[in-house]
Order: sequence, then structure tokens, then C-alpha cells
Amino acid sequence: MQKTFKLSQLIIDNEDPNYINEERLKADKDKKIKEVRNGDTIRHLTWIDNAKEIKSITTPDGRELTSEELFDFVIGNNITDLAKSKNKSENKADIAIVLGNIGLPTTRERAIKAFELYKLGFVKKVIFTGGIGKDRDEKSIMHPKSLEDYMNNELVEGQEWNDRTEADWGAETLIKEQFDENYQEHIEKLTDEFLKDVGINPEDILTEAMSTTTQENAEFCKNIFDSEEIETGLQIKTAILVTTCTHGSRAIRQFKKVFGDKIKLTWCPSTLDLEQYDSLKAILNAPQFNEIVFKHELKRIYCTEPKLTQMIREEIGHNRNAFIRGEIDEPEITTVDRDMGR
Repeated sequence: MQKTFKLSQLIIDNEDPNYINEERLKADKDKKIKEVRNGDTIRHLTWIDNAKEIKSITTPDGRELTSEELFDFVIGNNITDLAKSKNKSENKADIAIVLGNIGLPTTRERAIKAFELYKLGFVKKVIFTGGIGKDRDEKSIMHPKSLEDYMNNELVEGQEWNDRTEADWGAETLIKEQFDENYQEHIEKLTDEFLKDVGINPEDILTEAMSTTTQENAEFCKNIFDSEEIETGLQIKTAILVTTCTHGSRAIRQFKKVFGDKIKLTWCPSTLDLEQYDSLKAILNAPQFNEIVFKHELKRIYCTEPKLTQMIREEIGHNRNAFIRGEIDEPEITTVDRDMGR
């Protein structure tokens, strides 16, 4: 039997799903609190700390969600839809939107995927997004002394730290030459020489270096696209979001809420390489794509990864944060009773 729950109904760790204690609310007065009504039940949701390790997520009746259910909710059918669309012409878009991240390795990973899309002809332009995250640890972003340090993400003793934006790090990912000796004064990042060196027309690169949340990514990108249309006549009607697999569904929700029907949005995962496993490759290359077999094999591979399971749990928290802030409409999650089998 399938059951559907609102996101606000799920219980994360040992959270009390129905607390209405006034003293508790007073203690949490500085936190963002949203009142949610479910029939006669009132819940007060607090914004989940992004740094919190989420150990489990349960339904109101106390059943812990399986990794497969979490996978379905966070990633949904997006990966399957991507796999089914094997015709390049169907996948082409006007622009790839690279969503910034406070960590250099993640930003670099997404940027590389966007460059791949560009070089393969899937997108005409790339926009790198992200400013300086509000909660960023100063050591999340490094000031490299050399290209080798940058590419290896090595933290050298005595290394300086700076306030580079996520958009800058994304755009500079494939730089091939040594950084300027006086790096602090190296403010001209997106030079024609650099972009041509990696095989990209400088005119095809845009940056949005002010946003600090996914919501702002969407809002500021819309402003830039509107300005480009007014100033250059460039109309962006289709876009591919490039981000980690667990972030994709939420990012799509937030971008669609901002853009509405103005542009068609899809997303490409930067963290799931569907070609690295022979079993998935065989399904993808078969004359007829078997969606059921593909989904089963995808879950068999990825739902057994402890790191991915934790990422999915954290992303449930991020989803709920976005809902609490009013950035997305409240999503629902469907579960299957264990005694019915999976």
C-alpha cells in the first residue's frame, strides 16, 4: 500500500512533530519558525541546521524511510528522464546554469560537467552562479599559490584565504596556466585568452556572483536573462541546471517557481556518472530503453552507498528549509509499506 505525506509531516531524527509549547517557541524566537496546519494539528517547524547530521527520517507513524524512498523523493524520475532522452537534439538547451557551492571540489565538479555539455553541443552558453555564502567557513575556499595546489585542492600550511565567489571558482575550473604571481591583484578572471584556451567563446560565458542561496540563484539569473534579452536580443527559452544529484529536484522546484513558464527547465546531475557501471551502460545502449530495469539497477548501485544515503537525508532537510522559507510549495513524499514488498 502506498502512502503519501506532506514534507512537513516527516520527522527528522528525534524531532517532536507536534510541539506547541509556548516556552519552546520563545526559546526559538530567533530561529525561523513556520506554522503548519494538518487538520486540527498544528506544527511549528524550525529551520534545520545545515551542518546537522541527519541520522533518520520517519513518517508520523514511526516508520523510518528507506534509502530507496529517499532516493525517489530527492531524485525522482529526473535521472530516468535524462537517460531516456538519448537523442542529442532533444536535449539541447540555450544555456547551462551552474549552481555554485561553498566547497571548491563540488563547484569544480559541476563546472566540469557544464564544460562537457558545452563541448558536446548540448548548450550554447554557460552561466556560473554564486557569491560568497553567508555561512561559509573561511577555509572552504582557498587562495592557491599555484595551479597544482588549486587542482589538487591541497591545503598548504601558511596558505592565505580569500573571499572569492563561487561563480569565479566555477569559471576558473579548467584554467591551464599558472596563476598570476600577485594573485590578490588578479581580478580579471574571465579573460579571452583563458576562455579560448579551454575551447570556449568568451561571449558564451555569463556570471552571477551575488547569490547566496538557490532561491537567489534563480532570482538573479532571471534578472540577468531579462537584461540580456533587452540589451542584446538574446532570448533564453531552455536551460539545463547543473548541480549535484541530490540537489537537482529541489533546484528545479525553486527555479520553476521563479521563472514560471518563461523557460523550459531540465537538470543534469554532476555527481552520477551513468556510464561508469557496465550494467547501466548496457541498459542505456540497448535498442529499447527499459525504464523499470534501469530504475532497479540505479537504486541497487547508488542506494547502498552510505555517503549518498547521508546526502539524500541532508537534502530532505534542505527541501524542508526551502519550504519553511516559502521558496517552494510543500512537496509530498510517497512511501510503500514494507510488508507489500518493494
